[in-house]
Amino acid sequence: MWYIYISLCLGILIGVTNILPEKIVKHNDKFIIISIILLLFVMGLSLGLNKEIIRDFGLIGVTGIIYAVMCVLFSILVVYLLTSIKKRGDKK
Repeated sequence: MWYIYISLCLGILIGVTNILPEKIVKHNDKFIIISIILLLFVMGLSLGLNKEIIRDFGLIGVTGIIYAVMCVLFSILVVYLLTSIKKRGDKK
């Protein structure tokens, strides 16, 4: 778990010191979206490969599936809205 905190602190340090070229910083939003899509794909792949989860779909129920789908959709929506707001702020 410590590597998560180190990664976050390293990212903050790099962001504060502005050591990345503007070319990379300009495409940061696209990188974030692609990373989230890749993360969701890998999570879906892991769920699909897990035979126990597939077998127990009936036990999990429709409510659990709806809850999971809604969490994913709202997460995507929030990220989209926040990146849109950030882009509008950058244009001003």
